[in-house]
Amino acid sequence: MDNSLTDAQLWGHLLDGDMEALEEIYKRHAPSLFQYGSRLLYNSEAVRDCMQDVFVGFWSKRAKLPMVSNVRSYIITSFRNSANNYRLSTKKFKDSEIDDQDYFDLTFSVEVELIEKEKQNEQTVKLSKAMEQLTPRQKEIIYLRYFEELDYEDISEIMDLTIKGTYKLNARALEALRLIMKIDKALLMIYLISINKNHIL
Repeated sequence: MDNSLTDAQLWGHLLDGDMEALEEIYKRHAPSLFQYGSRLLYNSEAVRDCMQDVFVGFWSKRAKLPMVSNVRSYIITSFRNSANNYRLSTKKFKDSEIDDQDYFDLTFSVEVELIEKEKQNEQTVKLSKAMEQLTPRQKEIIYLRYFEELDYEDISEIMDLTIKGTYKLNARALEALRLIMKIDKALLMIYLISINKNHIL
């Protein structure tokens, strides 16, 4: 499979019945999807099961799938739906938790040697502790917006919100972080943008 093909081109090949296109899409998006899924579900096996359901579903239902321009967003949305169905079917979560999507883990990995190096790492620790005080949905939107770098339109689709609701949730999450950390918004944005994605578990 030609690695220079865009996701949208690969998706088109998938719809035409090209298994190699599906494999390439999987290779490109599986690592990021697993990281996201590990925050929605409580164990890695559940994440892998949902990922399998999503990609097997893409293949088995390829004749009915739409042609999409943003494959990444479509995959994340499909996975999120699969994860929600998994929660319902296994009854591991209370009904209220399922309805509210009341689970999202956002934990930062900050090794001791990193903490001792620079002041930026001190801010990483502060940000990590502040994140623990956010609601699950606030954590999720911070993750999607600043670590997955998705735009508001994609996030609104993934989280089943209106565009306006997405902006409001993001603003509330940022304001909550700002108040917890007692810093201004500009400095908070610098911290969010500068933290490497590899620093989150």
